[in-house]
Amino acid sequence: MYITITPQKMGGNYSKSSADFVGYLEKENQGLEQQDMEHFFNQNGDEISAEEVVREIDGNTAKLEKHEPRFYSITVSPSKYELKRLQNHSKDLQKYTREIMKDYVASFNREINGRPVNIDDIKYYAKIEHQRTFKGTDKQVQENQPFATKILQL
Repeated sequence: MYITITPQKMGGNYSKSSADFVGYLEKENQGLEQQDMEHFFNQNGDEISAEEVVREIDGNTAKLEKHEPRFYSITVSPSKYELKRLQNHSKDLQKYTREIMKDYVASFNREINGRPVNIDDIKYYAKIEHQRTFKGTDKQVQENQPFATKILQL
């Protein structure tokens, strides 16, 4: 299992809104019928629209300074071995993500009104991606090209 936590990019490709990032995550839904789409989810809901995700994240900035990220991206990437053990990829990954988020919140070691922070104290939205693809012109591919070339030479 590979897990990363990345703050919102504050320039370049992303605006101060979460709309660009949410739009990027919607790429696998392009051209699909509603019933075939992979929806956003959180601790309490399974079919959250991209519009609601943007509205909720962008509206949740009351205590943030202008230079602070509006959101963080948490990537959870199971290994091929782990994926093979799943019965229903999407549902099992949703369940696992919900458990990870509970652990993540517990690791804050903070209190609200004398009680530990819990999952209901945060806003998060998640989405299962089935394919991880980049175009050759994407920044991620171009930055990794020198390493890929060295690996091929080995």
